[in-house]
Amino acid sequence: MVVATLFGALLFGAAPDEPVLDHQPVVCTAPEKNARLCAYVADDGEVRRSRVYFRAKGQPAFYYVDMAFDGIQFCATLPAPKKNVPVVEYYVWAVDNDFLSQRTRTYEIAFTPTGCEFPVFDEDPTRTKGLVVAATSEKQGKKIESFHEEGIGQFLHVEKRKKTK
Repeated sequence: MVVATLFGALLFGAAPDEPVLDHQPVVCTAPEKNARLCAYVADDGEVRRSRVYFRAKGQPAFYYVDMAFDGIQFCATLPAPKKNVPVVEYYVWAVDNDFLSQRTRTYEIAFTPTGCEFPVFDEDPTRTKGLVVAATSEKQGKKIESFHEEGIGQFLHVEKRKKTK
């Protein structure tokens, strides 16, 4: 119903200028598994980029992974958190061809060994291997913290800026 409303609004010209996001939050999944997150993203122009920003709860800065369009919605696979990470915070962000952006509120995924009725995780090796993860702060260093590195094909760290005189 929400998807029909989104696309109907676009069709009749009543859509807002910024992208419209429709995301069903993932509230829990199995420990040390790659969570899979998807969202419907619509715009009155063109969706240029969509991402999932994430971090272990309590970390000061987020990492991000780009989302890919699967024909219906945009999806991303997160790196698997280490065993000592019980909760991951995340939000979905999108930007359009006019450089207008929209994001969801911040959600939490509980990585719990029991009690998760519908765990949402990704076991497809074409998506869980070779992940490209980017840092958002130079303080995050050159290695990802709190997440397993084996599925990460490339980690894009933030270079320290040289001071100009």
